[in-house]
Amino acid sequence: MSLRQHLGKTHASDHGIVTPDRMAQIDARTIAAGTSGQVLMERAGRAVVRVVRGKWARRSVAVLTGPGKNGGDGWGIARLLSAAGWPVNVYSDWGVDDLKGDALEAARLAKIRPRPLTAFAGNEALVVDALFGAGLTRPLSGAAQAALAEARWAQDVLAVDLPSGVEGRSGECLGEPCPATVTVTFHRPKPGHFLGAGRHLTGALHVADIGLIVANDDAIALHNHPDLWREQLPLPPTAAHKYARGGVMVVGGPRHQTGAARLSAEAAARAGAGAVFVITQAAAADIYAAHLTSIMTVVEKDPATIEAFARAKKVAATVIGPGIGVGDDAEGLLRSVMSAGQPGVYDADALTMIGQAGREMMALLPEEAVLTPHEGEFATLFPDVSGNAMDRCVAAAAQCGRTVLLKGATTIIATPGETPIMNTHASPYLATAGAGDVLSGLIAGLLAQGMSAHLAAAAGAWLHGDAAQRLGPGMTADDLPKRLPLALQALEKESEGN
Repeated sequence: MSLRQHLGKTHASDHGIVTPDRMAQIDARTIAAGTSGQVLMERAGRAVVRVVRGKWARRSVAVLTGPGKNGGDGWGIARLLSAAGWPVNVYSDWGVDDLKGDALEAARLAKIRPRPLTAFAGNEALVVDALFGAGLTRPLSGAAQAALAEARWAQDVLAVDLPSGVEGRSGECLGEPCPATVTVTFHRPKPGHFLGAGRHLTGALHVADIGLIVANDDAIALHNHPDLWREQLPLPPTAAHKYARGGVMVVGGPRHQTGAARLSAEAAARAGAGAVFVITQAAAADIYAAHLTSIMTVVEKDPATIEAFARAKKVAATVIGPGIGVGDDAEGLLRSVMSAGQPGVYDADALTMIGQAGREMMALLPEEAVLTPHEGEFATLFPDVSGNAMDRCVAAAAQCGRTVLLKGATTIIATPGETPIMNTHASPYLATAGAGDVLSGLIAGLLAQGMSAHLAAAAGAWLHGDAAQRLGPGMTADDLPKRLPLALQALEKESEGN
């Protein structure tokens, strides 16, 4: 089942990510259906105030307002906080007579005399950034830029919609935004919350429902969540045997670099694969056998016998790349695995060789292949692709016709014909040697049990991040596979509860 079909059966569209342009269309659709813009602005203001009062005790507040709807939200926030007894100052270079439409009405209702932005000195404890939001298309300048520089001195900053100066579609900076402690956006997240500099400038993200009308085709991408793939997670039937749960073949590296393949193999087993094999040459077999108790070590001498093994019924998915090296011998192994045609994960050295060989080798990839590059490997594989991370990943998937998982602080999963997925359920402690090898094995373990490449990659990225979050500081890649059962058990309990 494709994710698009799956969306019709779940509330997965609740996890949509929409562009600023589409958000404007959603606003217009809702207003045309009978909800006024003024009502929507009031709902937005109340949503922000709920977050403010839930997070902070009463304190002094500076509200920086701009000329548009974001500024109108700011005026509503100022009015509501002031009515609740909070000391509020509004700073704006746009007086009431400069505003239009709903923003004008919000400013009139507030009955607060604004001060110029140049008067803002960052003295208030909380700054509400309601200058421009996600719709900004030109660089910050003048008094607005200066005010945001002063806002950095505040104890806390709450951004309305998106920190001003962060481009809503790409997350890139238009000037020098002020990092937010908290961002409150409306209806759905925007790509800029998760991409580029927006990923760390957004702070803690709250998404407020203000009653906008939803359509399934609104989303440019989906924010990774178990709702997207939980029903597809494999559960073994009562009478299952190990080969019915799927076998994974991991191509091992030479004697001096066995660690990467061992990590992949253990992760595949922890993901639920019934049997995991490490294929290696005789010189390294004793090392694999000594370190991997439940994983079978198989000695195969040449690519032809490896291809034959991969075609065997007990192998349902493969992992190749971690630790195999590059060169003629390694390329022979890679081509043999491709020729076997099983679903599989292509990582590390395999990606380097595919990138060096070009389109000819890329065309040999099995249909259910998952490529898992980091930024450097991605540039080698797809040198002519440009843009933000999501646009590049989508273009790369279209170019190779396979699933591409672009690793990063926000990991992107793209497959031709599917809605892209952004994964932020992760941990900075994943920036450690071997973590990517664990991810490769985890995805292969899910592929072997029948998940599609797109959903296996999405589930793998989320579970990988969940395991890392459970470990925290001091984590090494060796620890990750051992936490995967806990992540899977938590999902199973949640499913039983529902």
